[in-house]
Amino acid sequence: MAVETASLVDVAYENLLERITTFQVKAGAPLSEVKISKELNISRTPIREALQRLEKEGLVQRTESSRFTVAQISIKEVNEACDLLEILDTYIFSAASQKLSTEDADELRRLVTKMSEACDENDRTSWTDADRMFHQVLNRVAGNELVADTVRETRRRVQRFWIRSTVGQFDRLHTCTVEHSQLVDAIINKDIAAIGPAVTEHIGHLRENVVSLLTTVALLTGDDRA
Repeated sequence: MAVETASLVDVAYENLLERITTFQVKAGAPLSEVKISKELNISRTPIREALQRLEKEGLVQRTESSRFTVAQISIKEVNEACDLLEILDTYIFSAASQKLSTEDADELRRLVTKMSEACDENDRTSWTDADRMFHQVLNRVAGNELVADTVRETRRRVQRFWIRSTVGQFDRLHTCTVEHSQLVDAIINKDIAAIGPAVTEHIGHLRENVVSLLTTVALLTGDDRA
């Protein structure tokens, strides 16, 4: 029974994570345990446990009445998350560069090519899938699960806003694809001196886009979160 419950929690978690990070439910939207339970045909206990896991990751928050909603994110939180990503990505990429196999290098090249093709088609879903797999390869090769878990959770918090900010912005996807290509060159060549600056530039653009989006939303809605 415990194994079955754990499995149902994972199902609910993955479903809710997908909804949140792809904007099927927006920031601030309520998450009804009863409604989700009916939609997934899962009892409320696994749903609540999945929501609690998402709460720990910062994607879900509770209201004063203890109801769950999709978490908002402030500009301060974006800056803090990007500061952390800059440090941890530099570590992950540097560590991976020392262990990269020929097959892993080929896979990174393939994924950058996939990003380029998705960019040409303005296919944000395919681009995001390739980006996720790109980081999965490097996290696996680097071999530090604690850092990898932290990076994944941190990136999720800001990535969902970055995805929205790229709508209709071919140049941003193109620039980000070029940055990934430059990172791959530095990683494959074990050029540690080049990895840090490349990560700083890449995360800097992520920061600028998300902060710009949140600032625009604040001006339109009167939300003064900072």
